Amino acid sequence: MLQIIKLLPVLLILLMASCATDDFARLRGEVNELKRVQSQQKDDVLDIQRRLSISDTQKGKADMLNAIRESQENLNSKVTNMSRELQQLYGRVEERKFYVDRSLADSKSERDLLKSQLDMMTGEITDLRGRVERVEVALQKKGIAVTPPDSLPTPKTSAPVTKEPVQPTPPPPPPAEPPVQHSSPKAMYDDAMKDYNSGKHKESREKFSRLIKEFPTSSLAASGNFWIGESYYKEGSYEDAILSYDVVVKKYPNSDKVPGAKLKQALAFIEIKDPKPARTILQQIIDDYPNSVEAEQAKKHLKLLGNPAPVKKSEPTKKTRIQ
Repeated sequence: MLQIIKLLPVLLILLMASCATDDFARLRGEVNELKRVQSQQKDDVLDIQRRLSISDTQKGKADMLNAIRESQENLNSKVTNMSRELQQLYGRVEERKFYVDRSLADSKSERDLLKSQLDMMTGEITDLRGRVERVEVALQKKGIAVTPPDSLPTPKTSAPVTKEPVQPTPPPPPPAEPPVQHSSPKAMYDDAMKDYNSGKHKESREKFSRLIKEFPTSSLAASGNFWIGESYYKEGSYEDAILSYDVVVKKYPNSDKVPGAKLKQALAFIEIKDPKPARTILQQIIDDYPNSVEAEQAKKHLKLLGNPAPVKKSEPTKKTRIQ
């Protein structure tokens, strides 16, 4: 019994050691299981990352393609706008070239006129010099000394100089009748329109010009310039008509006469066989006044020129008021 009691501590130690060994083995197994699960989760995470990477790459490619498409569309739009602006600029250059050529032609005509007048005056001076020389020779034959004008002596009573009879001065022409005075721009405008409708284009231009000069801020000033252009157009002076219509367009941009002035300006260019600026102006009318009567006429004239205008949706036609 005493031996059993002595061995009891040893048995307890062995029992505790056996339990500890079992717990350690169990803990070790759990640790190994956790490592295996962690490794599996790591593989799953890597697979998810790989899939996400592929998805992001495909989405990035799609975004890049969409960006390229949008860039191409924007580029095409810019090219179209630039082409249109270039066409308009070319039309304006052609128009300015016409004005410059006309100004140079006018200047050349003035120079030619001055040169002819100078040649005529030179001929008259030469003729006058010959006549003076012949008179001097005749006086010398009669024994009369001839001296230059800057050293002429005081005339003597014994040798009076015979003077040629003075030609009487013709009476001055009768004064022109003063223009009719008008109390208002409307009365002056109506008077000028009366002459225009009667075919007195020159007289109507003078009255329209006086209206513009005396009432420059009147709403009828733009109409006056327009009808001046119309009078030139009626007479076949298409270049002068173009210049008059241009005054309406640039000086009165908000006037309801601008679409009509542009249309007639284009027609005048067609009349002088210059279709390029005509096409540009007709296209401007279609773009700037798409719902006007002038736009419909511009489309017809573009079609006749071989350049039909693009069809656009438009609101009900608005007619231009003509004063």
